[in-house]
Amino acid sequence: MHEYSITTSIINILDKIIKEKSLTRVERVDFEINRFSSIEPQSIKFYFDFLTREHKVLKNAKLKFLKPGIKIKCSSCGNAYKVKSLPAVCPACLSFNSINADIDDIKIKTILAD
Repeated sequence: MHEYSITTSIINILDKIIKEKSLTRVERVDFEINRFSSIEPQSIKFYFDFLTREHKVLKNAKLKFLKPGIKIKCSSCGNAYKVKSLPAVCPACLSFNSINADIDDIKIKTILAD
């Protein structure tokens, strides 16, 4: 159910951007989701479609979700690498590393608009 509050925050952010940029229609919004978060893209899409059904600019906007690997730096050898699954094991020295807790769960990456 936390996707509802996340979606309302996304819409509030998009409304600010729409106003700042004087956008008349948003065709697509691309997101990056932290692959280790518990966010369900289908739930975000459901709430987004529901909450924007009468929104002049966001109505019918498509949502695209990407789950890229998270880049971290090994605390033992300094090697930088992408993590796509846990545990995070450095490919260079095989040390276990922790994921930085400051990584965003979801980010707006691109807004395709008229």
